[in-house]
Amino acid sequence: MKVIEPEDSRPYARLYRATIDEAVGGSGALMHRLVAHVRTELRERETEAPDRRERERMTHSRRLLNQHENMLCDRFSEELLTAFTRQSSFEYAMPAPSSLHFDQVGGMNEAQMLDSVEAARVQRSVHQAATGALDELNGLICTLIGQPVVRLERNPLRPSVYVEAVTAALSHLPVPPSLRMAWISMMSRALGHELDLYYRSLCEDLRERGVGSSGGALSGPARSAQPAAHESPMVLTLDKLRRFLAQSAGSGTAGLSQRFDLGETQAAVTIGPEQTEQAQPEPVPTGFDATVPAAFDALQDMRQVDEVLQRIEQARSGDAAAAAGDALALMRASAAGPDQALAIEVVALMIDNIRHDPRLLGPVQQLISELEPALLRLALVDPRFFSHRQHPARRLLHEIAHRSIAYESEDSRGFSGFMAPLREAVGPLANAPISTAEPFDQALSRLVALLDDPSGRDQRRVERAVDALRQAEQRHMLAETIVTDVRERTEMEPLPAVLQDFLCGPWAQVVAQARIADTTGADDPGGFAAVIEELLAIGRGAEAPASLSARLRAGLATIAFPEERAQSMFDYLDRPQIRAQELAEPPVRRAPDSIWIAPTEAQASGFVEVADAALVTGSGPGLPMLELGTWVALLSEGQWTRTRLGWSSPGGSLLLFTDALGFMQSLSRRACDQMLASGQLRVLSTDPVEDALDAVAQTALRNSVDIHV
Repeated sequence: MKVIEPEDSRPYARLYRATIDEAVGGSGALMHRLVAHVRTELRERETEAPDRRERERMTHSRRLLNQHENMLCDRFSEELLTAFTRQSSFEYAMPAPSSLHFDQVGGMNEAQMLDSVEAARVQRSVHQAATGALDELNGLICTLIGQPVVRLERNPLRPSVYVEAVTAALSHLPVPPSLRMAWISMMSRALGHELDLYYRSLCEDLRERGVGSSGGALSGPARSAQPAAHESPMVLTLDKLRRFLAQSAGSGTAGLSQRFDLGETQAAVTIGPEQTEQAQPEPVPTGFDATVPAAFDALQDMRQVDEVLQRIEQARSGDAAAAAGDALALMRASAAGPDQALAIEVVALMIDNIRHDPRLLGPVQQLISELEPALLRLALVDPRFFSHRQHPARRLLHEIAHRSIAYESEDSRGFSGFMAPLREAVGPLANAPISTAEPFDQALSRLVALLDDPSGRDQRRVERAVDALRQAEQRHMLAETIVTDVRERTEMEPLPAVLQDFLCGPWAQVVAQARIADTTGADDPGGFAAVIEELLAIGRGAEAPASLSARLRAGLATIAFPEERAQSMFDYLDRPQIRAQELAEPPVRRAPDSIWIAPTEAQASGFVEVADAALVTGSGPGLPMLELGTWVALLSEGQWTRTRLGWSSPGGSLLLFTDALGFMQSLSRRACDQMLASGQLRVLSTDPVEDALDAVAQTALRNSVDIHV
């Protein structure tokens, strides 16, 4: 069983945590000032109201704000702490809970769309007002967290995080959505000013403490780059994207693989804190299907497909960027109508975002770039690519991007062996005729067959690890019920610390293991539960039976618990002077013991034990709930390794990770929280492809703000 000692790998870690703690500590006062600003503005509007009805509306709004002020301040502090913790745990910027996602856009109605545009306008307003010292602060914060280059998304104090926290806090108030939106719009005018003052003060403080800004150029995650106006025949807006996605979700199914589930999977759209409903998109023209055959025929007749393929060959041998640009221009010229033109723009933006995603290594970015012409042709004949996550082309992109995150650099062990089958699997797409999704489905099947273990050996190893961890958690959960019973019985007379540690730690596990393993139906298999009564009596001053130490050793052996780790308990039983000393000491109540993994279970699952350490004060909530397949980076023995979450136990207390070469590590969730707090664990990704599509939606949203400003 490998043990990781808690450590802090960043020289400014304490100062960083103090900075976050101070920001959270001052958040209540900040919200009070924001509320005061809104209250003042509402009074002014009352005075200037042209009629009694409008005046009463302003008065009612102000009274509701006063009524909920304290709740709002408390909630804002909680939301800000949660946001800071979430931001710090991810290596790259992740969408905030209220951010706009690509798959939500098609289900929006017009009111929801306008609310999103207004929220984006607020974000921009605050950011513009707070930019005075923001660039310097980004560099200083990146220095604090050990980031060698300046990356805006690594600064948890950036304006967008504050706006999201304000929005989240307001969402919990029992007031109409229109009122909340009006309040946040008024707060934004003050929030930008407040943050600008705070950033300037914080920069001065950090400089005085000897912190210098990180060097290097500004870097960032997958970006939402809008093509220049001379390159694109249209400006993508949220309304155009909304109508297009609603239409593509209802398009014909011709050309889709039989293995592609065409069931409607439109997600519910959150309207507000009071309700979640299945949004019904407004009726939109259904002109896409009618244009598809004509455009595809035009491509064939004009031999433009061949020209596109020639551009691909140029990309492989020469100027890839120029060739890709030529192919894109050709596809834009061939689009039959605004729907196909928009489809081409969405694909182009998506690929551009992936091409600049720093989570993906250069060869992977290049490979996905080479798929762009095939994806553009697919967009002309199969619009369901945009509305179904399980579409073969999206699944193929996901497999390529997601699996590649396993490798930190091109020199990483196994990377060359990863790229070879990747090119073998997707290479045929460059020359394949694309009239349906079938070529992508075939490429996906080839890729999985080449990369997955055909012998099933790795799967069997994982299954053995899962069985071992499942048994450990089952024992632990049963042990917790035993611990609860012991503590209830000793509530009025707390036990000496050594007895409490033993009963609530290894002995509860012994009793639980005996019950799990018993097949006879005995009330007390092994007689181990009866030992609890004896130990409780000893804790009250009774003498220890001569046979007790031997019975304890026999019980500990059933879970392979090292006797030396229970030595203090045996000393307590064997030496009366120690018992007298313990009885004289004030009894204490200890935190629950960490989960026990037996050596055979640890060997089967690669269990990593993290030495106990108090969680960092002010570190906030623990590790966010991770989806299966999420890649994380772990620091062990001075080396960072990338590994993917492959299994989480039913109770959520144990996690199993596997790296690209099949090496397994398991950790308790408590250990993950400790490693996160000490900077030894970082979450690398969720899904680069979906992030790239979300960035397309954000681009459309920003364009909408530009148009309406």
